[in-house]
Amino acid sequence: RASAESRQRVAAEMKRRSCCSGGLPIQLRDRVFEPAEAAQTMPFVEAKLRRAFSKLARILANQSFAFADTSMAYLCQRRVDEAMTAIDFSMDQQRALQARHEELESVAKQVEQRLAGVRRCIAALRSAIPGSSLGFGGGGLPRF
Repeated sequence: RASAESRQRVAAEMKRRSCCSGGLPIQLRDRVFEPAEAAQTMPFVEAKLRRAFSKLARILANQSFAFADTSMAYLCQRRVDEAMTAIDFSMDQQRALQARHEELESVAKQVEQRLAGVRRCIAALRSAIPGSSLGFGGGGLPRF
């Protein structure tokens, strides 16, 4: 079965190759090369070859441009990524950041201490006057 399929493929390829070639000028189709006629047919062959090489040059130029563009984009992106990961603070910047961090931690501790004081006051007020609203609209003291 495989040999029958391969025979059919070979026969189809041979048939395709043996038909007239559309790329040749009319004067060269279905003709055997005669050296005596070479000078006469040379302009046609030269024109066809020039067009074919021109088309090939355009295709190769487009592909090389696409390759160069992709390569440059990849390399530039890689350099940007490497530069971003290599960013580090100088010693002065690290000291300034550390000082700012300590300052903010100190402020946060002060706020927590004040909040704890307010909670203690609220708890003391609740225990001193049970059931009283203390001016908070009759709903008792707010819960924190």
